[in-house]
Parts: sequence; structure tokens; C-alpha cells
Amino acid sequence: MKDLVTPELSRREAAALSLRQLGVDSDKDKTVLEVVQRLGLLQIDSVNVFERAHYLPLFSRLGNYPKSELDDLMGGFHPTLIEYWAHEASIIPLENWPLYRWRMDAYRDRYENKWGMKAESKKLVEQIHNQLKANGPMSTNQFETEANDRKGSWWGWSDQKRALEYMFLVGELVSAGRNSFKRLYALPEQVLPQHILDHLPDSDSAKEKLMLQAATAFGVATYRDLCDWHRMKPVNHKHILQNLLDKGELEQIKVEGWLEPAYVAKGVQLDNLDTKGARTTILSPFDPVCWNRDRIERMWGFNYRIEIYTPEPKRIFGYYTLPILHDRKLVGRIDLKSDRKPGNLLAKASWHEAELKNSEVQQLAKAMTKHLETVKTWQGLNQTIIEPKGNLAELLG
Repeated sequence: MKDLVTPELSRREAAALSLRQLGVDSDKDKTVLEVVQRLGLLQIDSVNVFERAHYLPLFSRLGNYPKSELDDLMGGFHPTLIEYWAHEASIIPLENWPLYRWRMDAYRDRYENKWGMKAESKKLVEQIHNQLKANGPMSTNQFETEANDRKGSWWGWSDQKRALEYMFLVGELVSAGRNSFKRLYALPEQVLPQHILDHLPDSDSAKEKLMLQAATAFGVATYRDLCDWHRMKPVNHKHILQNLLDKGELEQIKVEGWLEPAYVAKGVQLDNLDTKGARTTILSPFDPVCWNRDRIERMWGFNYRIEIYTPEPKRIFGYYTLPILHDRKLVGRIDLKSDRKPGNLLAKASWHEAELKNSEVQQLAKAMTKHLETVKTWQGLNQTIIEPKGNLAELLG
């Protein structure tokens, strides 16, 4: 009997496989819902200098799509998509909401004492429940309680806001969509269908489904990659990985240059990774391609950090630079701003990676010039202005 040979992928093949499975280098997905079902989540972030985080991964895969297509899938009774804390604050398919009940229980244990959600808060919680029953879904500033005074600035939440967030984390409240980016809170029975309310999966089976979802979407990943997708602590979930291996749902493989074993989900094809038609597009910092900095460097050799919190004099590439994907490589970054009042798309800084050959830079510049026209149209802007900062800037436009 011959020994089984562990499959091995080159770094280039691993990157191509991941881009294909993540849908960035694939034309299989035609709708917003298909993309969300592929990924299992869209991360939410409040920064809006160019575009909010949950809209941009869809653009990277679908091109010029109407943002209303995503909005229409959220909110109301029996929505198709709903919010919860998956990989940070996220939009998820409705059917995935019960798979996080183990997290709701963990949040209850963690925050019940920290946020004072015990006997002294009973009146506040009761007020929130009663007002939602009477009025339907409400945003934070629509509640009338005695605990709505903000404490300090920025994250200085009032007791009311703290109570709302606690109740949302533990599943006592759910999202009913957003209004001007303000979350609408609702009682679960005001939003969720009965089969979702009744679904009570045990912790391990729910986590297996989530980890397998991560493996399928990533294409190829380490154990830490898989845990990071749904923010599972690696120290606590090795048995989940082993369960999936024992069931044949995951297969262990090798990837060139990776120090840790890699895993591929059952049914993921490891061939046809050199097809033509690689996409050129911008990526959100909160795209699954980008959110794990260690993975970006391991797979593409791309050193990427968001410089929002870096003082301006110390910034290297720009306030909110977006990675540029071209020819299945991360080859640059561009700091975009949608200046909506005059109708301008501003490229405040544009960079290519220093190791690119001159011919590669020229090809990139041509592809990005064309892509920025699509970006401008998607944003409903009239003109693209390329500011001179960066080694790619003078070649654009």
C-alpha cells in the first residue's frame, strides 16, 4: 500500500486559489447576495472618507453595482441579511445568526458585571423593552430613558447606549437595519422568523459550520487564519479543527514558505489556477483579502497598515490607502476620497510597490487609469483628480 502524499501548493498557487475562492478573481457571483453567501459576512466600519467598509468588498467583486441592492436585503421583518458580531461588527446571512449563540452566551458572562447589567439595570432594560414593543424598531436617540446622558466624548457611552449594546451582543435585541448609518434596534420577535428563533445549535456544531465556512471562503488557510475569520481564540478551538479533519471536511496540505500546516475544505479544487482574466481592482482594508496583516505578508509579501491613527506628519502612504490588486498580486495602494459636494474623486496619493519592473508599472498604471473611471461612475462623481503624491501618481490619468 502506497503512502498518501500530502498535496503541496506554491505560494503563487495558494494566492490564486484564495483569490478565486474569495470571489475577487472570479466572475461566478452576479449579485450582492451571492457575494455575501460566499463570504459569510461583510465587516462594518464607520469611516466614510471614500466609501463605507461594507459596500467596498462588493464593488471589488461585482464592479459598478447599486449600493441599494445591499440596503434592500437588510431591515424589516424577515430580512435576508442581518447584523451581528462575526469578524467584528458584520453583516451576515440571516440563517447564520443562530450559529453565534455560543458567542452571545460568552458575551453575557463577560459583560454582565462589567457593564452593570444586573439588578440595578432592570428598570432601564424594562424601559427599552416596553418602548420597542410600543414603537417598533428604534435608533439610540429615539429612546426616552433616564440614562441617556453621554459620558465624556467619542466612546463615552451613556448607560442607555451601554444597555442597548449589551442587549444586542447577548441576543436580547437584534438589528432591524440602519437609518443614515444609525443601527435600528428591535426585539428578536419583531424581526426574526420563528425557525431562526427556534434554532438552538450546540456550540461545537455551530463552530464547525463557521470554521468550514471560513475554510471554503479562504481557499487555503492556516489554523490561525480559520480562527480569525470568526474571531475564535486559537487556544480554545483545536478540537473543532480536529473534528473537521476526522470527518473529512478539511484536508491538511503544504504551502511553499508557510511555517504552519495549511488546510483546504472538501470540494475545493486545487487545479486550473492559471486561467486568464485576472482582475484589477481596489480592495477595502476590511476585505477578507486584507484584514489579516500576517496573512497578507505571508501570501503576497505585501506590508500593509492603515494610517488613520498615525499622526499626519508620520504617515507614509496616506490616511486611508486601499490596496491595489493587479495580475493576482498586491502591487500598490491608493488613498481615495469621495469629495461629494464638488463631485470629485480625489486620488490623494498613489503608490506602486518598489520592486515592480518598469514594464509592470506601465501596465499597472494603464489598468488603474481605466479602473478609476469605473470607481468614479460607481460613486456618482463627475471628475477624477490625481494629486501628485506617490510614485504612481504621474502615470495615472
